[in-house]
Amino acid sequence: MDVLSAAERVGFTKRDQTRFEGLEGTTDLQLPEDADELLAYCGVQPADRDAMLAARPDPDRDPEWWAITSALAGEVERDLDLALPPTGFRGWPAVPQGASAVGLFAAAWALLANLQRVRELHAQRGVPEAVTVATVAALGGVMQTHRHIFGEAGVGLMPLWSPPLRFRGTDYEIGRHAFTRTQLGMGDGVSGYVLSLHIPPSGRLDAQESEESVATAVESFKRWYPEEPIAGLVSHSWLLDPQLAEYLRPDSNIMRFQSRFDILPQLPTEDPAEGDRELMRLGLHLPVPGDQLTDEDLNNVPQDTTLQRAFVKHLRAGGHWYGRTGMLKTWS
Repeated sequence: MDVLSAAERVGFTKRDQTRFEGLEGTTDLQLPEDADELLAYCGVQPADRDAMLAARPDPDRDPEWWAITSALAGEVERDLDLALPPTGFRGWPAVPQGASAVGLFAAAWALLANLQRVRELHAQRGVPEAVTVATVAALGGVMQTHRHIFGEAGVGLMPLWSPPLRFRGTDYEIGRHAFTRTQLGMGDGVSGYVLSLHIPPSGRLDAQESEESVATAVESFKRWYPEEPIAGLVSHSWLLDPQLAEYLRPDSNIMRFQSRFDILPQLPTEDPAEGDRELMRLGLHLPVPGDQLTDEDLNNVPQDTTLQRAFVKHLRAGGHWYGRTGMLKTWS
């Protein structure tokens, strides 16, 4: 079965179906026999390991999800060791509501099928195993977040951006931050490389830990990818929205982090609520509605922290939150 037919049959929207266009499933998809051991290596907790092992796709029993898993695994294999192009990366879409357990874990199986490849790549590049372990632990992290937000095991109810990049050798977790190797594009094509800096939701944003993470990453990528000289570090995040200064103390970790960047001008957006949903999902770790947030959605946001209160107050005043892009001022 081809992947587009499979995506339609399991209920992906027309827009999400386009994400599978041009993907060809690997003809010999091999799911690892030692999956339990490999999942532990990826930081997956026992309960989630058991749930995933019970949802192993089968080409005869689950032809649609097998085709989708095969296509996603094939994309990761195809793009192994490639930097992110200037056009970026469109994350894997969330699966339709009501998807089976096999569907909820399909993307995780696609990633696990490529674990050995990325481990070999890291070893060839001289990446320490500790960095490899931290990097692929994104799989365990996203399962924990999925269970926390949705109350059930899986990875499928959230769009996946970082995990596919980590399992192809494009994104690395080094200390407090993750870094994506990214091509810098100009009119004549690729003209350099930057590191895109991300902030995994793994705890407080300590300034010293952040600075140490950046310094270690810059020196490490010089060794691992000497053919990709670093021209700068960039970040795109809700954390860089200057409107946060209206609600947070100047000495808060978020505002101290933001002050290290030159914020680029804001670009127009077709969906003004996109940033609201991003902050709700990544900053507040709450289930995100598909469209505009309603009064009921806002009523359900806890009001225990300054950020939670700021989120609701700003939206009730008619505002929106935005993901903003910044260039790190000092990095070498």
